[in-house]
Amino acid sequence: MSSIAEVRQNMVDGDGDAAVALTNELIAGGTPAQEIMNGLTEEMGLLGEKFENFEVFLPDLMIAGDAFMQIMSVLKEHLVKASDAPSKTVIIGTVKGDYHDIGKNIVGIVLQASGFNVVDLGADVDPVAYLEAARKEKADVVGLSALMTTTMPGQEEFIKLVKDAGEKGKYLVCVGGAPTSVEWAERIGADVWSFDAFECAAKLKKLLG
Repeated sequence: MSSIAEVRQNMVDGDGDAAVALTNELIAGGTPAQEIMNGLTEEMGLLGEKFENFEVFLPDLMIAGDAFMQIMSVLKEHLVKASDAPSKTVIIGTVKGDYHDIGKNIVGIVLQASGFNVVDLGADVDPVAYLEAARKEKADVVGLSALMTTTMPGQEEFIKLVKDAGEKGKYLVCVGGAPTSVEWAERIGADVWSFDAFECAAKLKKLLG
């Protein structure tokens, strides 16, 4: 029987095909998709720490990230029943100057699996681009990810832009990312902060439902 540890190792090695095969075996054997995903996100977090400590390098993160997305293409269909969730539009992206997108991608997949309409702006997104997308898509939520302390101010900048435009309250502003916290969210005036993608989906379903 395959184990989550084996899937994690295949992901780190960049062997997406093997990881997907093992994931399918685990799912067929009754292992919850969320349990597998929790293990994978933990492993990606460890890789991120190693990257910051110069123990691994950018190509290592990239091959693991590619394998991760292959695995998630299998897991997302097993995470949440879309029929149980509201059909609302969420704009997501990583703030200006920040090119980390794995965490944001996880949130997008979980939100889509939860029945939300997700518009992903990608990484290194200017505050004005978020605002324009929110208007164009008639967004219910705008989610901003920041994975570095140096880019966190981009979240605050967007909220100030929304206030200056007189659009505060038209949609929820959700912030997240490893260096952020509930205290940070409260300080900058964000509506929602979540520890992980599943908490984010649960909070938005409750607030919008």
